[in-house]
Amino acid sequence: LNHLDADYLRYFFATQLGPTLADVDLDMKAFEERVNSHLVGKWVNIASRCSGFVHKFFDGRLAIEMPPAETAAYKAAVEKLSACAALYEARDYAAAMRLTVEVADTANAYIAENAPWVMAKDASKRGALHIVCTLAINYFRLLSSYLETVVPNIVRNAYDFLGEVAFQFDIAQEPFLDKRIEEFSTLTTRIDPKNIEAMIEALKENLQPSATPVATTTAA
Repeated sequence: LNHLDADYLRYFFATQLGPTLADVDLDMKAFEERVNSHLVGKWVNIASRCSGFVHKFFDGRLAIEMPPAETAAYKAAVEKLSACAALYEARDYAAAMRLTVEVADTANAYIAENAPWVMAKDASKRGALHIVCTLAINYFRLLSSYLETVVPNIVRNAYDFLGEVAFQFDIAQEPFLDKRIEEFSTLTTRIDPKNIEAMIEALKENLQPSATPVATTTAA
């Protein structure tokens, strides 16, 4: 806690814990890569890539409605993630995290395919740009509702960004439309390897043998 956000460790453990008893290997390199890739690169990145366009061109408001294709894509993500509630109940956290990563990959693929940064240069594509950003923010909100159980501190920052008070598993069943979002600010940051090194060094110091000999007893 002196070096890293506890949510990072919560997420890493969640990606490994299943419903049965099993050993967990705290591989620090895997820990760093999973947090940086999944939490920052896949989930938070969805909001950071699109929110700026919403404020620049649409006064911070999401579209009033989405076309059938985007609505269907959103409903498919809702259906896929609805399994997470039962997986949490069954303590199969790793399976729940795999589903969130799959939906995050879908969201990022959609953003990459539509390239809102390119659309923003063409005034004739403002309507399409609004739709792309609206679906992206909805993907982010949906993922946040299921990740709150694992990374509550980071999701509290998402509340502020989305202007929400709290999430329930069913809060995102319907799309988030015609709502105003706040300007994006950093929700969480990538792990700096230097922080891990400092944490390990501090741990080594704590594990140094005591200079005071420990008294022993001899059986009679």
